[in-house]
Amino acid sequence: MSANFKPYLRMLLIITVGVMLYFIPTREFLKTTFMLGMPFVFILGFMVRTPRYSLVWSICALGLLVVLGAYAYNLVHLPERIQVKKIITSGASLVAEGQYDAAIEKFAGLEKLGKPEQMKEKISEAQTEKEAHQQLETARQLIEAGDKDEAKRIIDALPKNTRAAQESRNLRKSIE
Repeated sequence: MSANFKPYLRMLLIITVGVMLYFIPTREFLKTTFMLGMPFVFILGFMVRTPRYSLVWSICALGLLVVLGAYAYNLVHLPERIQVKKIITSGASLVAEGQYDAAIEKFAGLEKLGKPEQMKEKISEAQTEKEAHQQLETARQLIEAGDKDEAKRIIDALPKNTRAAQESRNLRKSIE
């Protein structure tokens, strides 16, 4: 391989690794590997420095087995965690786009993955967002009709942690 080609190969490798970090399975695998790899390296380093078959060495060996078991467990459940993360991410995107019913349907897929509590929480958030958006639209219609006091009352009643409440701040300033 010529010396002129090596910088391009390195650049291609760097770009490939960068692109892979945008891929959810790669990020999850790396996160699991680093989280459990650090204790493994630390315990292994301590184990190598102690006399073989001593109490400390035996405890370190048991610690290594526990870390390896946790790593294997996490890798076995990695595909499920990736699916859960994809459902939550795509559902949150749908909520941000105002497609609340589609987001609720998407979040319902969490039940198939054995996450009914998380499903209920996400569906509840999407329904809250939907209701707040509908109330905000009602407030806008009331402002157009000239009933600013009722619109202010509706705006003040919006749940504070919703996107509609954030949008309503500008609307409230325009009617005051």
